[in-house]
Amino acid sequence: MTSGLLDSPHTRAQHVFAGLGVSLAAAPQGLVVRCPADGSVITTLAQDDADSLSAKIAVAAAAQTRFSQLKRAQREGFIEGLSAAVKAAREGLGTLITLEGGKVAAEGLGEADGSADILVKTMKDAALPEFGGMLRTKERPPVGLVGLITSFNFPLAVANWTLGPAFLAGNGVLWKPSEKTPLTALFYKHVFDRAMGEYKDLLQVLVGGRALGEGLVSAEAVTLISATGSVAMGRGIKAALLQKKRVPCAPILELGGNNGVVMTAHMSDGHRQWAVLALLNSFFGTAGQRCTNTRRLIVHRSHLDAVVALFQKHITQLVTSGAVVNPLGGASNPYGYGPLIDGQAFALFEKAKQTAREQGGMVWGGARLMEQAYPDAYYVEPALAVMPAQTAVAHEETFAPLLYIIPYDGEVVEAIVLLNAPENAGLVSGIYTQSQKEADMFAAGSEAGHVVINPPKGTGTPAFGMGFGGNKASGEGEILNAADPLRAFTMQEPIRRIAQNAAVMML
Repeated sequence: MTSGLLDSPHTRAQHVFAGLGVSLAAAPQGLVVRCPADGSVITTLAQDDADSLSAKIAVAAAAQTRFSQLKRAQREGFIEGLSAAVKAAREGLGTLITLEGGKVAAEGLGEADGSADILVKTMKDAALPEFGGMLRTKERPPVGLVGLITSFNFPLAVANWTLGPAFLAGNGVLWKPSEKTPLTALFYKHVFDRAMGEYKDLLQVLVGGRALGEGLVSAEAVTLISATGSVAMGRGIKAALLQKKRVPCAPILELGGNNGVVMTAHMSDGHRQWAVLALLNSFFGTAGQRCTNTRRLIVHRSHLDAVVALFQKHITQLVTSGAVVNPLGGASNPYGYGPLIDGQAFALFEKAKQTAREQGGMVWGGARLMEQAYPDAYYVEPALAVMPAQTAVAHEETFAPLLYIIPYDGEVVEAIVLLNAPENAGLVSGIYTQSQKEADMFAAGSEAGHVVINPPKGTGTPAFGMGFGGNKASGEGEILNAADPLRAFTMQEPIRRIAQNAAVMML
């Protein structure tokens, strides 16, 4: 199934699909899919339009009607089979995540494995424990059809956050992946078809850009929208939902986060060094292209110079060690650090650095790497912007490896005010301190959906089994590790509470 590492991205993608006995359906015109690692064209895909969207909605609706009539245990069996099928296809999925998403090989495979685990975990989270010798389930009607819109940075794992509970609840799904990473979704569809058999039409994949996404959101037959993207996209979705004749369910929106971390005066030298190490992955992991990346570091002025020097040291080590390489060769590094997704992302990175300078900041690092070898790919150094204050540029989320470092002078309350100021600072916030009083004040004052105190991996692993979701402009709803993962994907009434005596043998 695997192909040579020296083959072109186009050839490697063809081999991946051929491994399932299917072809990568290319089109002479349509959506161009590029490889971020070298900028080459992987393929061109035919795009869906209004007519094909309507047709796929009808097909998914018919399959959903039949699937929703199955018993919960039967649906669980299908989900278990899908999880196993995803595991079996891990190499192909991981390769495509690298080819079109630019992730290093280890991270691509890790995402494939993790996405399979998400399906199984959803079933475990949705199960009620036995009580008084009775097996218990709580069932509510499915919403019907779910519209799923995903971003490029986690083209598979984030999708399964929705696909798992949506299918387990008995829904059908129309999935529009990012136009930058559609191949992973198309390959997943083939895996899904084989695992789901007669219910394969339950999932429909839509290929296209913004206009197609808008059509999906506006479709009257689509009851629930689950979307990952920008704050502006979220606003557009909510506005479109208000125009629908049929009142939709509350959307699930994961809209990124201008995540901030505070370093207080109450830190020993050793704790400060550990904190910087802990923040490295959540600062420039995946080249800064994660919604949970740390964007702002608000540090007490007494630690400012030492903290900046430590970051400069580790960034220099990363770059000079040769760890930043083309991921197509199979090489990885501890941070999953590869290229930016495309030239547009690079232009925004450059603009943010220039704006930071104009607003009084000292920008260090951020040079373009390997430009001569890969003129159509965008590898960069991580960059620091040491700001005199939290200026306007730090209120914008730069989806790239750029960390704004902002000093404060007084008590931790001053830092909390800075932390909360941006409207998009509602996903993850963190603090490094050795003062329990400061930690308690921070926990009470942060407005983010996730508050982490002395976290071992910065803002990068926020959920800790408590459900994932943002506040303010960073999102709406809760998903992944939620206490009731099916709640968002079912009607809230009527409810059937079913209890069966576990001690009675049944034939």
